[in-house]
Amino acid sequence: MMNNKELDDILNDPIFTLNDTEKELFHLPEAIKQGKIKKQKAEEIGKRKPCENFEDYAALFVQVHKDLKEGRRRLIGFKEDNLQEKVFFIADGVMGYVDQLDVDNRQIKDRVRKDGRSRVIYEDGTESNILFRTIGKNITKNGYIVTALNDGNELASLSGEQVTENDEAQGWIYILRSKSEDERIASVENLYKIGFTTTPVEQRISNAKNESTYLMADVEVINTYKVYNINVQKLEYLLHLFFAVARFHVKVGDAVPEEWFVVPLPIIRQAIARFVDGSIVNYRYNVELEALEEIVFDKNERVRTKKTDIQGLEVLTLTVKQPHFDFIYHGEQDIESRTLRATTINKLTRLDKATGKRYIRQPNVLRLYCGYSKDRDVMLVEVKKTEFEQPDFIMYHLGRVLEYDVKKTTAIRLGISEENV
Repeated sequence: MMNNKELDDILNDPIFTLNDTEKELFHLPEAIKQGKIKKQKAEEIGKRKPCENFEDYAALFVQVHKDLKEGRRRLIGFKEDNLQEKVFFIADGVMGYVDQLDVDNRQIKDRVRKDGRSRVIYEDGTESNILFRTIGKNITKNGYIVTALNDGNELASLSGEQVTENDEAQGWIYILRSKSEDERIASVENLYKIGFTTTPVEQRISNAKNESTYLMADVEVINTYKVYNINVQKLEYLLHLFFAVARFHVKVGDAVPEEWFVVPLPIIRQAIARFVDGSIVNYRYNVELEALEEIVFDKNERVRTKKTDIQGLEVLTLTVKQPHFDFIYHGEQDIESRTLRATTINKLTRLDKATGKRYIRQPNVLRLYCGYSKDRDVMLVEVKKTEFEQPDFIMYHLGRVLEYDVKKTTAIRLGISEENV
């Protein structure tokens, strides 16, 4: 053990003696001191503490988790406009509730950005007075915004965005249950109709018992979704395609309605949400398990048919948007049209150099590209006939799809089976 004399000798060693210049190295400038103090205060303000009135919120968290499991709410990525008062979110696996939000535009470094304090209640019984931008960073890093409740027959937006007064609804997607007493129908569990209408649903189904599409019986409205910023007809068409393996076939009078499916209700709700946020391309419906089955695949993988011999045929290359690409593939659209303009005249017509006259090109095949990306989808489609309407309108009447080369995600969306390629 060291005695006092030995300790004094060590402490009096010149190595422990600092001159004034050396002492300055350990001096903290006032500006840094103040910055450190401010940061400590901010951390203290934003620190969590027990929520004294948590009993007022506890049941809300239980209900929101239940809503998520039943498909009446869903999780979406963070966007500033979606983080508002009375909104739930999840960050690092913990659900929070924005009880109060005091936000305005503030100068943050060289930018004007939205920020301010908020009172957030957490499901673990704590609360914090946290900055708006900090919540956003936490959600962006590892979390989600929880959407508003889509409760039964109430109308809700499926756009994933906060709806403003400038947004216009395109229509309603609905889910119905039949009240038919026909044993062929009444005995089937999980039988639902998925459809769309541009008029209010109650008005659309007012004559259900006299229409074969409703199985000649009254129906019960299970869900209606008011749709903003989405092509409703396309959404309905893709839903029907997705659940085609579970389509219910029954002859009613002289018709066989095609919009009835034997699928559990929560699964239909989940599928609608996944179509809206685009994640449905990663799933297919497993009819045996009655569940959405995740598909694992290489996103760069493609599905191709064998090359078609088009030697000697006239081929015209056009670019189309995705909905038209899908509809043409499934035979739902049999005409592709173009308008003659100064920018397209050389492509859509040919010049007879001998006479100086121009003639409309009469292609045998259309090569249709979907969009403009480098890895875009493409297919070859037979042209049955080309018509020209004065003064500048050309219509290509389409036949069979001869060949396609598409991304795996597109093949899933279109319902292409690789067994048939």
